[in-house]
Amino acid sequence: MSFRASVLSCFAATLAAAQDQSSDGWSIGLSGSRFSAGSTFGYEAPTASWTNISSLASRTALNSTVTGTFSQQASPSPSPKYTPSVSPSSSLASSMGFSPTASSTISPPSSLASPSSSGPCKSIQYPFPPGTNANDSRAQEVIDAYVRTWDAYAEYAFGNDQLQPLNRSFTNPWNHWGVTIVDGMDTAIVMNLTDIVTQQLAFIPTIDFTSSPDQLVEIFDINIRYVGGLLGAYDLLHSGLFPNTYDQNDVAALLTQAKSLSNGLAIAYQTPTGLPAADVNFTTLMPNMSTYVFENVTYNATNTAQAGTFILEWFRLSDLTGDETYRQLAERAESYLVNPNPPPAYPGLVGTELNTDTGEFITFDGGWHSGVDSFLEYLLKSYIYNPTVNISTEYVNFWLEAVQSTEEHIALHPYGFPEITWLSCLSKHGAIQYAMDDFACFAGGNLLLGGAYLNRPDISALGVAVTDGCHATYNTTITGLGPLEWAWYNSSDLAFNPNNDIDTPRRLAAAKNGHFITGYNWDFRPESLESIFYAYRITGDPIWQEYAWEIFQAINTTASNVVAFGEVANVNAPFGQNQINNIESFWFAEVLKYLYLTFAPPDVVSLDTFVFNTEAHPLLIQTGTCGAV
Repeated sequence: MSFRASVLSCFAATLAAAQDQSSDGWSIGLSGSRFSAGSTFGYEAPTASWTNISSLASRTALNSTVTGTFSQQASPSPSPKYTPSVSPSSSLASSMGFSPTASSTISPPSSLASPSSSGPCKSIQYPFPPGTNANDSRAQEVIDAYVRTWDAYAEYAFGNDQLQPLNRSFTNPWNHWGVTIVDGMDTAIVMNLTDIVTQQLAFIPTIDFTSSPDQLVEIFDINIRYVGGLLGAYDLLHSGLFPNTYDQNDVAALLTQAKSLSNGLAIAYQTPTGLPAADVNFTTLMPNMSTYVFENVTYNATNTAQAGTFILEWFRLSDLTGDETYRQLAERAESYLVNPNPPPAYPGLVGTELNTDTGEFITFDGGWHSGVDSFLEYLLKSYIYNPTVNISTEYVNFWLEAVQSTEEHIALHPYGFPEITWLSCLSKHGAIQYAMDDFACFAGGNLLLGGAYLNRPDISALGVAVTDGCHATYNTTITGLGPLEWAWYNSSDLAFNPNNDIDTPRRLAAAKNGHFITGYNWDFRPESLESIFYAYRITGDPIWQEYAWEIFQAINTTASNVVAFGEVANVNAPFGQNQINNIESFWFAEVLKYLYLTFAPPDVVSLDTFVFNTEAHPLLIQTGTCGAV
């Protein structure tokens, strides 16, 4: 889920200052409308008592009980929350354990205590009957798309970062280290493309991760793409689940190189607080401080995703190498995020910018969007990776706080479309903006994952709703591809930006589809496909396979070219308007991996065995799940 750290402005539609007009509630819809196929699926959240998982570490005050009702929570809005009237009734609802009287009260701490290797294990995936649910022909078409793009990269760009398909050239935005090779390798492993993997593995020992002609190394993407890619390939090849007949010196280099690169990235943590700088100068070996201006004050700053998206990769790196330095650095930075000062507008929904000199938050623009997203993602995933580590319990408790605030405040319906649910971002001052970006569409899968692991059907239900809402943005465009950003009118039929209240084209678009587009491009964004993958693997409903296939067909129709594929300039213009001369490495790492795994046999990279980093690199779960190895 790359580029999350580069915070979007929470959308062109909301740039003008405005006051919140109202706050909507949320419900779930896999309705028989033009947005989705399938039967009616709804959920009315009851009064609930929220009890955090008890933390042995007791490092924060998170070990407390928070009570409240989902339907009548106070908010900055003067109007009451919308309360859906639909109750669970579909086969999908039943398959997820929902009933109209199901309680969403969290289980007592004892039943959610960290599982150990000697205790009962947890199952995340739907219990697919053995040998069922694969679609070999569709899986092969996804493999063919990988091979076609790889062959073009190998011919025109090998060893460079990314292919430029329109002029058969290349670009090096990620330090000239061959990010496409490293980021895309574990997908080739999963697809059993052994000849390509051999070529990729042979390249790994040749990379010099101690220097870069660009001098500045941006730590966020370098960690999730390179370090995550190296560790993901290493874990797959050591899992015993995939062929490992390769040169073992090359395989060993995966871990050696992950350590070498992480040693350079660790320089970023040399700040007064231990919050990482955004970049490291690999020439001077010094952190390069970024600044952020807010209300005419300039701060040395980092954003939440940059600071909070190391715990998964570096916990794994510490476990594999025995060097606790990586874990300690990541934990120290994370401590500022899960103990936010000042408190966020809503518990758990922290802003995007922090002062690296003091550790204090600068802004209140919380949500699940770019700049904060993978921080929330990793709070849950680090707990799944190893729930026996005390600090991971603190993390999942904070995640639960964020989920509760999400349900109560920012999971909203657009005006006139109660079957659609989107997650609004907040303004820098904490106001609800009635806008969402595609980055936030990962939240559907993350909520489904957490609901399944923690036995929280209410959280799973919200995950289904958000995933379906993101899918609606795809099948309401001319191309069938989803936009980067969109906004909507709230339950009082008002926009955050008053200018949009009298904007006739946007009014007409919202009346037809529930939203108006504010960011028109498609740049290989994987987040909706990511959540569709989780929805399929966790609910078992084949409708999600159909949604994934529709999107893959749309990609083939609009993004394909004579060389490979390209970005699309305008998803709502005939033929996408034009293509943009770039192929992101996460086309290999995420888009094609999630598509392939949606059609491959469900036991291939099972969610009970692996937890994905934010770039879809699978890391072996250490304990707690029934598939942990």
